[in-house]
Amino acid sequence: MTAQNTLEINADASTKTKELRKIIKFEESKMDDIYKVYQNYGIAYKKISSNLEGNADRLKKIDTYVDSELEKILTEEQYISYLKYFRDRTR
Repeated sequence: MTAQNTLEINADASTKTKELRKIIKFEESKMDDIYKVYQNYGIAYKKISSNLEGNADRLKKIDTYVDSELEKILTEEQYISYLKYFRDRTR
């Protein structure tokens, strides 16, 4: 992966983390963990993005990873808000 891709992935992870925090208002202490989830998502997504139709199963696994990791990090109420505001409209 090139440095440019890494910068884009990191910037996107940061943006998504801040956007999530704005809506869900989770504790600042959770920001690093959530950032890492979105960073891992970005890395995995980049690997399959050139052929999303052919990688539908992998995309579903990546989405499931994000959901399960955020479920571990967020409270139940926060996680439900995430699903409502972000999961249903993103990606």
